[in-house]
Amino acid sequence: MAPSAEERKELETSLSICGKECISLLQNDQIFIAQLNQLHKLISLPVLRARVPNSEAIIKELEQIISSHQNIYSGVISGECSLMSAGKDLSLHLQKWAMYCRIIQTEINELEKTCTFYENDLTTSEFFESPTSLISKFEEIFQNLCDAVPDNEDYKDILDSIQYTFDDVMFKASLPNNALKLLQIQRLLINRQPRILNPSRILLKEGCLYKVNYKSNETKKLAFILFDDALLICKIQRKSFEWNVKDSLKCCALLPLHACSVNFASGSPSVKGSLFKVKCWNVSYLLMSKVPGDAQSWIQALQSAIRRYKGSFKEARPYVDFKQSKVKSRGLLSNCLFSWLT
Repeated sequence: MAPSAEERKELETSLSICGKECISLLQNDQIFIAQLNQLHKLISLPVLRARVPNSEAIIKELEQIISSHQNIYSGVISGECSLMSAGKDLSLHLQKWAMYCRIIQTEINELEKTCTFYENDLTTSEFFESPTSLISKFEEIFQNLCDAVPDNEDYKDILDSIQYTFDDVMFKASLPNNALKLLQIQRLLINRQPRILNPSRILLKEGCLYKVNYKSNETKKLAFILFDDALLICKIQRKSFEWNVKDSLKCCALLPLHACSVNFASGSPSVKGSLFKVKCWNVSYLLMSKVPGDAQSWIQALQSAIRRYKGSFKEARPYVDFKQSKVKSRGLLSNCLFSWLT
């Protein structure tokens, strides 16, 4: 039986999306190859080759990954390699690249105490691509493919593995100096409340965003601090806010990640910036960033933290025991988990 007009249209749309994502994959894979070559060039320097453990094995593995992706590029161009084949080992290669980047960056940081690395007037921090930034581009490609071809289990498996890699890389990037960062954040909070110091808590991201009023579109600048188990939202108590000034933040809300979701949002033309929405139970926060790319960065960080938390803790439980919170704070936001303090 011949396909209906609607089925033909769906097929044409799917093929069109697959074609666009194929081009996007090739473009980002070229960026990935360039980053791998840069990493290979750095670790091959005698001073780093001597310092990095198992440097010879790392160099050999990088050469294999580079060769593999060069073959993928030529294979996709010629039609000999499909998008599914191209994505087969992608997450593993991205994970290894991120790991080797951390190793090299650690060694360079030590060496730069006495010297500086330059190439074409750029320092290492300027010619290294952020692993999470590049991984998120590949994640978006396979998310679009999953949306276009929802019955394709191979695309779903590739997307799951890339998301796992993104979560893992983001989590590990937050570990160095975590205890010191938590202490600095604690000092920012007026009356040191809520108590955020916890040996098992990880600080993932902090920054300022604007809360948008749903009715009036008025905006208010707030500080947002993302942990691996909760999102802390604070009023800024000083006109000139700096992240190193004590007693400058007042807690507004502490949102448990197991109850949170995050999505892009559309707004009126009067709101100048990228919008997204964070929802926790029956409360929603419409948020905006005026910095290009910052909203996307926050969405990715929140989605990653939520995925990781839900994967680690299957049993959802409230962050605050309301029966005991009236008697004892327990170092958390006692009676106003979702109330804006005035």
